Amino acid sequence: MKRNEFATILAYVGMLAIALLVGFLVIRPILIDWSSSNKILSVIISLVVGILINALFIELGHLLGAKVGRYEVYSFCVLGLCFKKGKEGKWKFALSNFDGLTGETKISPKDVKKATSSGIIAFPLFFYLLEVIIGVILMAVSSRLVTGAGGTTADPDAVWLRVASVIVLAVGGIIYLYDYFPAHLDSETDGYRMVLLSKKMNKEAYNQLLLNRYNAAMGLPLVAYPIYEAVTDYTAQVNMDRVYSELAQNNFGPAILIIQKTLDTEERISASTRSEAMALKLSLVLLTTKRDAGLEYYENIENEDRRYLAEFFNAPSLRAYLLVSGVLEGSETETNYALDKAAKVLKRVPEGRKEVEERLMELTVKRIQTLHPSWKLNPWKDEPKQPQEKEEK
Repeated sequence: MKRNEFATILAYVGMLAIALLVGFLVIRPILIDWSSSNKILSVIISLVVGILINALFIELGHLLGAKVGRYEVYSFCVLGLCFKKGKEGKWKFALSNFDGLTGETKISPKDVKKATSSGIIAFPLFFYLLEVIIGVILMAVSSRLVTGAGGTTADPDAVWLRVASVIVLAVGGIIYLYDYFPAHLDSETDGYRMVLLSKKMNKEAYNQLLLNRYNAAMGLPLVAYPIYEAVTDYTAQVNMDRVYSELAQNNFGPAILIIQKTLDTEERISASTRSEAMALKLSLVLLTTKRDAGLEYYENIENEDRRYLAEFFNAPSLRAYLLVSGVLEGSETETNYALDKAAKVLKRVPEGRKEVEERLMELTVKRIQTLHPSWKLNPWKDEPKQPQEKEEK
């Protein structure tokens, strides 16, 4: 099992443990003693409110931290509700995917060397601390209202305030456990950033990576991004941007040399970073060398890495699988199986790399078709819908 897979499972186990402990040890006894017919509705509403409040607080923390840290915000997304800055500089509202558990705030440094991300990590925790303080106060108020302490009239139904406070805080604990788990999970967490940014060389690389992402989002062309000799998850991603800028110029040799820096590193990097580098190098080797040389290289690939290719996590793994199936193994069935997945995989490619990946895909299919001219290969692009002709009356 890869490190990030284990970390993801561990994080979800912790989240489930919080939910079960709070549910059975705290909320269940309260609900048993509460005779109201609306207690189930109160729980459901509290869960929804808890998700909304905590999702909003985390992204507000990111937003405030970005402003303090000298970053420009160009996308603010909470539970798919997103405000984005377009290429023309105007803000617009849209429904959008996001890289995170409950939302994502996209930022770009105003100065790569001066921008600091400490506030982006710290401010969400401040909002949760504020939430805890308010929740404790509301639970105390609820107890006074239920018992009629301080001369107030006893109100047994005021227990809903205690239930709501506990649930909202528990939901926050679950969400914040995920967001501050010190590893790369399904998405890039604040805890993961905190660990990496403790190293000085990662701070500038992180800002450079954010700037690269902003340039891609704004449709700006690939440029000669810096190359980092010391490889971490962040420097490897910046190096990967440089790889694509080299591939855009058909510089396959220099691109492979940059990728090799990631594969040769002894530093601790995430499994996803290394696997992507492995798949990209393999796809380029099989595309640019003779079959025998490509076969020799592929035979040194570990079985775990071969299984990664079959998952089609990204475009490089898809192209590598295609070349293995079509060039090395000569399997028309497996080649067409991968081609059927191509359109879906290519949709996930970041905008700054999409044009390069589509051209590499064309070269890949052309190489396979040249070797096997009799094969009937499935189309790998989504065919545009043809307008229907109106029937003549």
